[in-house]
Amino acid sequence: MKHLEFINLLNTNKETSVIAYLDLSNMFHWQDTLKWQFSIYRIIKQLLSVKQVKEVRVYYGLNEREMEKSQRFHQRIRESGAVLISKPVKWIKKEVDKSLFVKSFTLNRLDQNAHSKLDEFINYLQEQKLSIEEPKCNFDVEMALDMLDAVDKVSGILLFSGDSDLHEPLARLKLKGKNIYVFGVRGQVARELWSSCAKYVNFGKWYEGPRKRKSRPQGSGPRV
Repeated sequence: MKHLEFINLLNTNKETSVIAYLDLSNMFHWQDTLKWQFSIYRIIKQLLSVKQVKEVRVYYGLNEREMEKSQRFHQRIRESGAVLISKPVKWIKKEVDKSLFVKSFTLNRLDQNAHSKLDEFINYLQEQKLSIEEPKCNFDVEMALDMLDAVDKVSGILLFSGDSDLHEPLARLKLKGKNIYVFGVRGQVARELWSSCAKYVNFGKWYEGPRKRKSRPQGSGPRV
Protein backbone atom coordinates (compact mmCIF):
# COMPACT_ATOMS: atom_id res chain seq x y z
CA MET A 1 0.00 0.00 0.00
CA LYS A 2 1.46 3.32 -1.09
CA HIS A 3 1.35 6.47 1.04
CA LEU A 4 -1.53 8.11 -0.83
CA GLU A 5 -3.53 4.89 -0.66
CA PHE A 6 -2.96 4.79 3.08
CA ILE A 7 -4.23 8.36 3.47
CA ASN A 8 -7.35 7.39 1.50
CA LEU A 9 -7.82 4.40 3.82
CA LEU A 10 -7.69 6.64 6.90
CA ASN A 11 -10.28 8.90 5.30
CA THR A 12 -12.49 5.94 4.38
CA ASN A 13 -12.30 4.64 7.96
CA LYS A 14 -13.14 8.15 9.20
CA GLU A 15 -10.07 8.34 11.40
CA THR A 16 -9.90 11.64 13.26
CA SER A 17 -6.83 11.25 15.45
CA VAL A 18 -4.06 8.65 15.32
CA ILE A 19 -0.71 8.29 17.06
CA ALA A 20 2.26 6.52 15.48
CA TYR A 21 4.44 4.29 17.68
CA LEU A 22 7.86 3.41 16.23
CA ASP A 23 10.02 0.68 17.77
CA LEU A 24 13.14 1.90 16.00
CA SER A 25 15.48 -0.89 17.06
CA ASN A 26 12.98 -3.41 15.70
CA MET A 27 12.65 -1.40 12.50
CA PHE A 28 16.40 -1.33 11.86
CA HIS A 29 16.25 -5.13 11.51
CA TRP A 30 13.78 -4.66 8.64
CA GLN A 31 16.67 -3.33 6.58
CA ASP A 32 18.18 -6.83 6.41
CA THR A 33 15.06 -8.04 4.57
CA LEU A 34 14.59 -4.89 2.51
CA LYS A 35 18.27 -4.83 1.43
CA TRP A 36 18.24 -1.06 1.76
CA GLN A 37 18.41 1.53 4.53
CA PHE A 38 15.65 4.00 5.29
CA SER A 39 15.84 7.47 6.82
CA ILE A 40 14.04 7.76 10.15
CA TYR A 41 13.82 11.52 9.62
CA ARG A 42 11.92 11.03 6.36
CA ILE A 43 9.61 8.51 8.02
CA ILE A 44 8.73 11.09 10.68
CA LYS A 45 8.18 13.77 8.03
CA GLN A 46 5.99 11.44 5.97
CA LEU A 47 3.86 10.58 8.98
CA LEU A 48 3.45 14.18 10.13
CA SER A 49 2.27 15.15 6.64
CA VAL A 50 -0.94 13.18 7.34
CA LYS A 51 -3.55 15.40 9.00
CA GLN A 52 -4.89 12.59 11.20
CA VAL A 53 -1.45 11.89 12.71
CA LYS A 54 -1.33 13.96 15.89
CA GLU A 55 1.91 12.57 17.29
CA VAL A 56 4.86 10.40 16.30
CA ARG A 57 6.53 8.58 19.19
CA VAL A 58 9.95 7.00 18.62
CA TYR A 59 11.37 4.46 21.08
CA TYR A 60 15.15 4.00 20.97
CA GLY A 61 17.91 3.38 23.50
CA LEU A 62 20.78 5.63 24.55
CA ASN A 63 24.17 4.03 23.96
CA GLU A 64 26.33 5.42 26.77
CA ARG A 65 29.43 3.83 25.24
CA GLU A 66 29.05 6.19 22.29
CA MET A 67 27.36 8.99 24.18
CA GLU A 68 28.08 11.91 21.85
CA LYS A 69 27.01 10.04 18.72
CA SER A 70 23.91 8.65 20.41
CA GLN A 71 22.85 12.02 21.82
CA ARG A 72 23.32 13.65 18.43
CA PHE A 73 21.06 11.06 16.81
CA HIS A 74 18.43 11.55 19.52
CA GLN A 75 18.51 15.30 19.04
CA ARG A 76 17.94 14.97 15.28
CA ILE A 77 14.91 12.77 15.94
CA ARG A 78 13.43 15.44 18.22
CA GLU A 79 14.20 18.18 15.71
CA SER A 80 12.32 16.17 13.09
CA GLY A 81 9.15 16.66 15.13
CA ALA A 82 8.87 13.33 16.95
CA VAL A 83 8.59 12.58 20.65
CA LEU A 84 11.57 10.45 21.69
CA ILE A 85 11.27 7.89 24.48
CA SER A 86 14.63 6.53 25.57
CA LYS A 87 16.59 4.77 28.30
CA PRO A 88 20.19 3.51 28.59
CA VAL A 89 21.15 0.41 26.63
CA LYS A 90 22.16 -2.53 28.83
CA TRP A 91 25.00 -4.82 27.77
CA ILE A 92 24.48 -8.50 28.56
CA LYS A 93 27.59 -10.68 28.73
CA LYS A 94 27.16 -13.90 26.78
CA GLU A 95 28.72 -17.25 27.65
CA VAL A 96 30.98 -18.52 24.88
CA ASP A 97 29.56 -21.97 24.15
CA LYS A 98 27.85 -23.86 21.33
CA SER A 99 24.45 -22.29 21.95
CA LEU A 100 25.90 -18.87 21.17
CA PHE A 101 26.40 -19.86 17.53
CA VAL A 102 24.03 -22.77 16.86
CA LYS A 103 20.43 -23.26 18.00
CA SER A 104 19.69 -26.34 20.11
CA PHE A 105 17.45 -27.84 17.42
CA THR A 106 20.32 -27.69 14.92
CA LEU A 107 22.85 -28.99 17.46
CA ASN A 108 20.80 -32.15 17.92
CA ARG A 109 21.02 -32.81 14.18
CA LEU A 110 24.81 -32.51 13.90
CA ASP A 111 26.98 -35.61 13.61
CA GLN A 112 29.98 -36.37 15.84
CA ASN A 113 32.47 -34.90 13.39
CA ALA A 114 30.61 -31.60 13.30
CA HIS A 115 30.44 -31.50 17.10
CA SER A 116 34.19 -32.11 17.33
CA LYS A 117 34.97 -29.24 14.97
CA LEU A 118 32.56 -26.96 16.84
CA ASP A 119 34.13 -27.93 20.19
CA GLU A 120 37.55 -27.12 18.78
CA PHE A 121 36.34 -23.70 17.66
CA ILE A 122 34.72 -22.96 21.05
CA ASN A 123 37.87 -24.03 22.92
CA TYR A 124 39.93 -21.69 20.77
CA LEU A 125 37.65 -18.75 21.54
CA GLN A 126 37.70 -19.53 25.26
CA GLU A 127 41.50 -19.67 25.24
CA GLN A 128 41.52 -16.19 23.71
CA LYS A 129 39.41 -15.03 26.69
CA LEU A 130 37.01 -13.48 24.23
CA SER A 131 34.26 -11.39 25.82
CA ILE A 132 30.98 -11.19 23.91
CA GLU A 133 28.27 -8.73 24.92
CA GLU A 134 24.82 -8.21 23.48
CA PRO A 135 22.94 -4.88 23.66
CA LYS A 136 19.48 -5.02 25.21
CA CYS A 137 16.96 -2.20 25.35
CA ASN A 138 13.39 -3.35 24.81
CA PHE A 139 10.48 -0.91 24.92
CA ASP A 140 7.52 -3.32 24.86
CA VAL A 141 6.25 -2.23 28.27
CA GLU A 142 6.68 1.49 27.59
CA MET A 143 4.92 1.25 24.23
CA ALA A 144 2.06 -0.81 25.66
CA LEU A 145 1.47 1.60 28.55
CA ASP A 146 1.62 4.65 26.28
CA MET A 147 -0.90 3.15 23.85
CA LEU A 148 -3.32 2.26 26.64
CA ASP A 149 -2.92 5.68 28.29
CA ALA A 150 -3.87 7.39 25.01
CA VAL A 151 -6.91 5.21 24.33
CA ASP A 152 -9.41 8.06 24.87
CA LYS A 153 -7.46 10.47 22.66
CA VAL A 154 -7.32 8.46 19.43
CA SER A 155 -9.48 6.70 16.89
CA GLY A 156 -6.59 4.55 15.67
CA ILE A 157 -3.02 3.38 16.26
CA LEU A 158 -0.13 3.16 13.79
CA LEU A 159 2.35 0.55 14.98
CA PHE A 160 5.80 0.22 13.43
CA SER A 161 6.90 -3.06 15.00
CA GLY A 162 6.48 -6.77 14.49
CA ASP A 163 6.98 -7.78 18.12
CA SER A 164 4.55 -10.43 19.38
CA ASP A 165 4.75 -9.03 22.93
CA LEU A 166 2.50 -6.16 21.80
CA HIS A 167 -0.35 -8.50 20.91
CA GLU A 168 -2.18 -8.21 24.25
CA PRO A 169 -2.33 -4.39 24.46
CA LEU A 170 -3.36 -4.23 20.79
CA ALA A 171 -6.13 -6.75 21.43
CA ARG A 172 -7.43 -4.57 24.27
CA LEU A 173 -7.38 -1.49 22.05
CA LYS A 174 -9.27 -3.40 19.37
CA LEU A 175 -11.96 -4.33 21.92
CA LYS A 176 -12.34 -0.62 22.65
CA GLY A 177 -13.09 0.02 18.99
CA LYS A 178 -9.71 1.37 17.93
CA ASN A 179 -8.36 0.59 14.47
CA ILE A 180 -4.84 -0.86 14.51
CA TYR A 181 -2.59 -0.34 11.48
CA VAL A 182 0.55 -2.47 11.63
CA PHE A 183 3.50 -1.45 9.46
CA GLY A 184 6.14 -4.06 8.73
CA VAL A 185 8.06 -6.11 6.19
CA ARG A 186 7.82 -9.69 4.97
CA GLY A 187 8.81 -12.23 7.62
CA GLN A 188 9.30 -9.59 10.34
CA VAL A 189 5.77 -9.37 11.75
CA ALA A 190 4.71 -11.92 14.38
CA ARG A 191 1.62 -13.90 13.44
CA GLU A 192 0.00 -12.94 16.78
CA LEU A 193 -0.35 -9.35 15.55
CA TRP A 194 -2.42 -10.27 12.50
CA SER A 195 -5.53 -10.99 14.59
CA SER A 196 -5.34 -7.54 16.19
CA CYS A 197 -4.72 -5.30 13.21
CA ALA A 198 -7.38 -3.72 11.02
CA LYS A 199 -4.85 -3.35 8.22
CA TYR A 200 -1.30 -4.50 7.54
CA VAL A 201 0.77 -1.92 5.66
CA ASN A 202 3.81 -3.05 3.69
CA PHE A 203 6.48 -0.61 4.86
CA GLY A 204 8.58 -1.01 1.70
CA LYS A 205 5.71 0.16 -0.50
CA TRP A 206 4.51 2.89 1.87
CA TYR A 207 7.90 4.55 2.48
CA GLU A 208 8.66 7.42 0.08
CA GLY A 209 12.09 8.51 1.35
CA PRO A 210 15.61 7.75 0.08
CA ARG A 211 16.81 4.14 -0.03
CA LYS A 212 20.51 3.47 0.50
CA ARG A 213 21.80 0.09 -0.57
CA LYS A 214 22.29 -2.16 2.46
CA SER A 215 25.95 -2.99 3.04
CA ARG A 216 26.37 -2.69 6.81
CA PRO A 217 26.16 -5.49 9.44
CA GLN A 218 22.80 -7.04 10.26
CA GLY A 219 20.47 -4.90 12.33
CA SER A 220 22.82 -1.93 12.00
CA GLY A 221 21.54 1.38 13.23
CA PRO A 222 21.75 4.86 11.75
CA ARG A 223 24.58 6.89 10.33
CA VAL A 224 24.73 10.14 12.30
